Amino acid sequence: MKHDSDRAKKIFLLPCTCGADIEIVTGQAGGAVECPACGRRNEVPKLRDMAALPVKARQAAARQRTWGTAESVALAGAVVAILSWAGAAYASWLPTAAFAPAAIRSEIDRTDDQRLYQALQDFAEASVNRMPMREEVMLRRRTQFASGVSRTLVGIGGMGLLTAAAAWLGGRKEKRPS
Repeated sequence: MKHDSDRAKKIFLLPCTCGADIEIVTGQAGGAVECPACGRRNEVPKLRDMAALPVKARQAAARQRTWGTAESVALAGAVVAILSWAGAAYASWLPTAAFAPAAIRSEIDRTDDQRLYQALQDFAEASVNRMPMREEVMLRRRTQFASGVSRTLVGIGGMGLLTAAAAWLGGRKEKRPS
């Protein structure tokens, strides 16, 4: 595999009569260039003759951080974790009752105390177990489903976080100078 420094073009220095060096590359072989210092037109040697020209010293290139597979996997794992946990939070956010407390309070306030007391006493003395209302059954089912979905999403988020951490640590290990 070629490194970036191997792929960089060689820059040759073509001397001008004014004493300045003109930077040229192999693609300019056989052509003409203008000196940036004096403006004189200079003929560029043919490709086979360019090897005789001095080569510009390469400056130490600053190490550029590249985006690799490890960073991609780490990002994907982090995104999966965040989205899963957000979904889990949303799935677990359900109404806590099948009834509207404000509506019940309003009915109680409109009923006289004697009738309310009698209804509560009759209910307490009743020996019949009442069947759950449709709204209660639906709420129980939704809560159980949401709880399962929430637990699953939390697990997926945990796996995403572990994947992100492993990829990030693996990527750091590969980039350490040896």
